[in-house]
Amino acid sequence: MATRGPEGNSTAEGSNAGQAAFPRTHWSRLEALQGDVSAARREALEYLAQRYWRPVYVYVRRQRYNDEQAQDLVQEFFLRALARDLFARADPARGRFRNFLLKSLQRFLANAYRDAHARIRHPARGFVPIDELASESGAAALPPDTLTPDEAFHWKWLRELVRRVLRTLEIECQATGKQTHFELLHQRVIAPLLEGAEPPSLRDLAQRHGLSEKDVENRVITARRAYQRLLRQEIRLYATSDEEIAAEIQDLWRFMAE
Repeated sequence: MATRGPEGNSTAEGSNAGQAAFPRTHWSRLEALQGDVSAARREALEYLAQRYWRPVYVYVRRQRYNDEQAQDLVQEFFLRALARDLFARADPARGRFRNFLLKSLQRFLANAYRDAHARIRHPARGFVPIDELASESGAAALPPDTLTPDEAFHWKWLRELVRRVLRTLEIECQATGKQTHFELLHQRVIAPLLEGAEPPSLRDLAQRHGLSEKDVENRVITARRAYQRLLRQEIRLYATSDEEIAAEIQDLWRFMAE
């Protein structure tokens, strides 16, 4: 049974040293759901809802619900999670948070289907900015029709993971005067991977940005290392071990190779 200390530290009875020192930023959000302060609990759940709304939405759409029905069901799923302390039951010792979330969603939808008289509740000030999250400036682009609901959920989860890391990298590069680094990585590596296009040559990029080919190569390497660092940091928000991080990265590479 794991016990947890202040933010950024953790101790675990019977766990190895790597797990004991593993950052626990995301899991601490889940612990906040166990508290008695309603504002803190709501803030923690909104954090989770904002991060994971899109994969949940995609999964619900694959259950033959239209856009409006899916938005209502996703809203209700997170509202019930708050009311029933659902995510407070998440235990890092039992596996990935992603799988816990998916199983919770599957149970919710099964109950919603059986409960023909369920009513959707909407707080006065709203709960999640649906329009913002559902607009495809990253939001509701649906996966290929050939994917099962489970596959669609994981597809969207990994897509959102990439989107968040790229956005964080872009902000970091802008703040450090390395915007060209980000642009070169995006053009040379990210866009070809995501879109299946042929990557531009170093010569083409050098001419486009007024740099030498060596400068282009070095900046891409620097940006790639920053991307990998931020990717691991993002996964650490919900992963519980280095092994889980490695598994998530393997899933990501499989997704980007498809």
